[in-house]
Amino acid sequence: MKKQFVWKPLWHCVMMMTWLLFGITVSAQRHESRQQTKEPDWVTMMDDPNVNFFVIEKSFNDFWKNKELPIEEDEILDVKKNTERKRRFLGIFKRRESEAEREKEEDTHKYAFAYKKYQWWRRQVLPYVQPDGSILSREKQVEIWQQQKQLKTNIREKQVKDKKEQEKNNDNPGKKW
Repeated sequence: MKKQFVWKPLWHCVMMMTWLLFGITVSAQRHESRQQTKEPDWVTMMDDPNVNFFVIEKSFNDFWKNKELPIEEDEILDVKKNTERKRRFLGIFKRRESEAEREKEEDTHKYAFAYKKYQWWRRQVLPYVQPDGSILSREKQVEIWQQQKQLKTNIREKQVKDKKEQEKNNDNPGKKW
């Protein structure tokens, strides 16, 4: 009788520990699978210096095709779009209709920073895109920047020189007697 009394509580403890460990394992696997979601191609391609601009742009547009774009700072300050923004804000309180719509919203929030990074990257790279879609190397970009800087310096020097000559001509007008 004594042995049965000891084994029953021990058996319950073993079962509880098994279920607890099983629950932790399942939870960890679910968490791990969420973290391993693959980023869109355009996010990783922006870091590649040899990538084709048109390929990234197509990948970006395909990803955001049926999703709502994140709100940018200049849009928030724009008075005309305030009413649309208010409608979207009030729409948050409406009941979500489907799982697909919820996933679209999650992507919008999840990739909002990457969206802004892409917009910045596009503005920086666009002047250096070749007709075939290749992007000039950093060295060539710096070389072009230095040439433009030198050209601006030359223009300023010429303007200063012309201004001095004009002032000199205005100070010494021809004598009329």
